[in-house]
Amino acid sequence: MVFYFSGTGNSEFVATTIANFLGLKKFFIPEFDIKSIEEPTNHLIFVFPVYSWGIPPLVEKFIFDLPEYFWENIKTKNINLACIMVCGDEVALAPEMFMKTLGKVNMEVNSIWSVIMPNNYVLLPGFDVDSKDVENKKLEECKGRILEIAGNISNSSKRIDVVRGSMPWLKTKLVYPLFKKWGIFPKKWYYTASCISCGKCAAACPMCNVEMQNGHPQWGSRCCSCLACYHICPVHAVEYSTFTSNKGQYFFPLKKISSRRCHKK
Repeated sequence: MVFYFSGTGNSEFVATTIANFLGLKKFFIPEFDIKSIEEPTNHLIFVFPVYSWGIPPLVEKFIFDLPEYFWENIKTKNINLACIMVCGDEVALAPEMFMKTLGKVNMEVNSIWSVIMPNNYVLLPGFDVDSKDVENKKLEECKGRILEIAGNISNSSKRIDVVRGSMPWLKTKLVYPLFKKWGIFPKKWYYTASCISCGKCAAACPMCNVEMQNGHPQWGSRCCSCLACYHICPVHAVEYSTFTSNKGQYFFPLKKISSRRCHKK
């Protein structure tokens, strides 16, 4: 069983590759109906992007929302619990944050891995997407890394194998709390006059937070700051305050956009 979250497609690619390699079912967290939860067979894997050197708040909430009997089954059957963190460059102390979150439901993780893929965060000064050469290099190198991780998870390896980067304590302990409090503001999203009313931003939103009204996107309150709406826009008409002006765009090249069954949570 693979639980995953993805906005621009990086983590979805990782989750799909891992699930196919191990013969597991994968479930998209925003669409998952906890009432219909199944018991994992031999592996339980969480795949998600690193948010400002921490774990996405919606992933943390999902872990807390899973019923107690589910976690008890994981323990009783000694199911291998693993986590794959997808990042642009580094994860800092996000693994410790994940372990602390699991500790609150009396669980332990067997292994935590990181996969480096193209950057997509553009909502602060100094942050932008990678150059095309760097993007292509990361996309090529990630394939071997994902298969390496899949093989280790298959063998129930126990380890933390991640790229932490410099000053991990500062990034996770100081920057992440600031991001969590001040970095997600749905009201700062807007469309410009160049909008062509294609609706791709609404279709790409994993939270079903963007709706087309009178031919133009409107943002609700369920934004998780994944930036899918921004990166998918073919004419760069989606902006976030003044932070995204003249910034680049990135969307996983193989990701398919389709209408989602929306749930307001």
